[in-house]
Amino acid sequence: MTKIHEVTEALSRIDNELAQKWLHNDLIKKSLAESYDYWLEDTRIPIPLKDYIIQYLANAEFLGGIFS
Repeated sequence: MTKIHEVTEALSRIDNELAQKWLHNDLIKKSLAESYDYWLEDTRIPIPLKDYIIQYLANAEFLGGIFS
C-alpha cells in the first residue's frame, strides 16, 4: 500500500509548479496513492511512483476538480 509520505517524497522531486501545489494538498496525495495502488493491481504493469505522478501532472487539465 502506497503511503502519503511516499507521494510527498515523489512530488518533492518533481520540478513542476503544479506538483509543488499538490505537495501541500493531503487529499490529492491520498488520491494519488490510492489510484497508484489500483493501477498496479489492475494492470500489473510496474511503473515508478514518480513517473505515475508525472502522467497525472501531464493530464491535470483533463482531470479537473482538485487536480487542476
